[in-house]
Amino acid sequence: MGTVAPNLMEASAGEQKQKGAVAGPPKELDAGALFVLKSKGSWLHVGYHLTTSIVAPVLLSLPFAMALLGWVGGVICVALAGLVTFYSYNLMSLVLEHQEKLGHRQLRFRDMARDILGPAWGKYFVGPLQFFICYGAVITCTLLGGQSLKFIYLLSNPDGTMKLYQFIIMFGGVTLFLAQMPSFHSLRHINLVSLILCLAYSSCVTAGCIYIGHTNNHYRNAGQKPPFHYRA
Repeated sequence: MGTVAPNLMEASAGEQKQKGAVAGPPKELDAGALFVLKSKGSWLHVGYHLTTSIVAPVLLSLPFAMALLGWVGGVICVALAGLVTFYSYNLMSLVLEHQEKLGHRQLRFRDMARDILGPAWGKYFVGPLQFFICYGAVITCTLLGGQSLKFIYLLSNPDGTMKLYQFIIMFGGVTLFLAQMPSFHSLRHINLVSLILCLAYSSCVTAGCIYIGHTNNHYRNAGQKPPFHYRA
């Protein structure tokens, strides 16, 4: 289910052509795997899909978390996190390449877990784990989106009477609509806009930090004691 043996596929397709039959999809592929294999995305699409999905949450939470550690601790933690992430993705790439050479193309995490760890791991561990992670991420993003919309609303209308749950419903409705898209490829234009916004946000924050860093004002995080003051 989901893994492909290229040599077997080519051999069976050749035999069917010799017999005059029309080559159809192999039985071991399910609908999800077939959909992935028929994707029309390019490497450019992959680039901004991955960048948007990885960078967007980090831009919102990582600066605040690292600021609590100060410049030295924050920079060290960010560097270590980057190294661990790079090493993990490198190992994953090596595993995927090795499995593909053996005739098993891994299209999903549970496929890789099934072929490497066994069928029970892919079905009873990786599958539920992915579900709960996605479920938690959707809830978190919906709440955060509603709070952001309310903040924008209060900036434009300080005396507004709309409640937080109304903005959460609006954001959740948009998310529900986008969830009907069949694949990431259908969201490529939205993710491209998201990537541009992430780059714009990063540029503005960087410029603001450089500007404030050249001023004579000193800043500290809320709740920190005076010895933890530092220049921005």
